Amino acid sequence: MSDMIKVTGLWKHEGKGGVYYSGSLGLAQMLIFANKFKRSEKDPDLTLCIAPKPEKAEAKPRTDAPAETGEDKGIPF
Repeated sequence: MSDMIKVTGLWKHEGKGGVYYSGSLGLAQMLIFANKFKRSEKDPDLTLCIAPKPEKAEAKPRTDAPAETGEDKGIPF
């Protein structure tokens, strides 16, 4: 056990298809699902899928912030 390397963490989710686990590794997102097509003991219990990590939405300017006017224009606080 001491030779094991932790690669990433996984989070449990519940979706329409049941329970699955997800985590990220660099630019990839990992998803682990139960194998619903298991027909024999030799078939795997789980399936690991790798997908591109979704891009985060760009920060949008706040519309509720007061407009910059007068002397305080450009002051960062």
